[in-house]
Amino acid sequence: MKRILIPITIFFLLPAMIYSQDKPSILSQTEIDEMMNAIKEDTLLAQYVNWFGGDPVELYENFKKNSWSSDSLFRHNQEHLKPFSDLGCTRHFEMLPLIDWFTSDDSLIGEAGVAYLIRTDDATILFDVGLNQHDIDPSPLLMNMKRLGVRLEDIDFIVISHPHGDHTGGNKWCEKNTFSLTSYQIDLGQKQVLTPVPMKYPGLQLIHTPQPTKISKGVATIGVITCPLFNGIIQEQALAINLENKGIVIVSGCGHQTIEKILQRTERLFDEPIYGLLGGFHLPISVGRNITKVYQYFITNRLPWVPLTATEVSHTIALLKQKGVKVVGLSGHDSCDSSIAIFREAFRDSYIEIVVGDKITLH
Repeated sequence: MKRILIPITIFFLLPAMIYSQDKPSILSQTEIDEMMNAIKEDTLLAQYVNWFGGDPVELYENFKKNSWSSDSLFRHNQEHLKPFSDLGCTRHFEMLPLIDWFTSDDSLIGEAGVAYLIRTDDATILFDVGLNQHDIDPSPLLMNMKRLGVRLEDIDFIVISHPHGDHTGGNKWCEKNTFSLTSYQIDLGQKQVLTPVPMKYPGLQLIHTPQPTKISKGVATIGVITCPLFNGIIQEQALAINLENKGIVIVSGCGHQTIEKILQRTERLFDEPIYGLLGGFHLPISVGRNITKVYQYFITNRLPWVPLTATEVSHTIALLKQKGVKVVGLSGHDSCDSSIAIFREAFRDSYIEIVVGDKITLH
């Protein structure tokens, strides 16, 4: 297994791009009134706001600050990024969902998390490690791996998309700034683990990858993009796989970054066209299944009282088609049935269902 060499740079963490107190951030009275009316009319929203801090004006001000700093940092990084010159390509791309909401049969376990096994010519990558909501051993991930004939020793790399519990094996691990494949941290040998923020794991020196990083021939991360949430920020990275004679296939954990920024970052890094977009992209325009109001309130980079609409989802689809994206598949763990249906209708035979146990092969 090749070792990853990461050049030391600091521009992804430039202090100058972080919000400072001398930047304007005062809310207008119109903004405050709009927020307070929304909270008054929605008791559930009021409960969540109280849960996350209690002072809605302070939350809103912080959201504006984080939005400003995130956008500034993104623009700065885009200007300073150097495209990959030696990534190479893979003739084979295979993605086997190990954890997601929908399953191919009742012998497999679905949950509101993500874990994808990605195989290329030269590498086998575990992208995220699921949720394990009930903190059991073996976890749903390990049970599905056994059912699907996936062995831990066959995995070369583990990549964590972002530090949320549904991608790190549970909230208890996320709170400890680590991850786990089951209810306890099993021996991972000498596997290389790439994380978007500094994290830890017993016996391993994890590789923090804030900037775009080559993993193996034809496979790289696109670097961390900082995303504002109404109750904080999140830093997320996605995978890019250069499929020979096709272009770049993007695999996303949640897409907190927004599809628009993911596309911009990918176009900055590669000369090849964007061929496919697979995984989680947080498009909750309706509630149902596991998609609750909290997905609309706090899990996107929007104001809670200005939720995503079907019209905006259609605009995103138009952008993808304008960019020439050929294949798309949305994770059911964070996108609602309505959004999935809109995408399915728009892409028809080119839409890929993301289902635990159903292998996705592109070549």
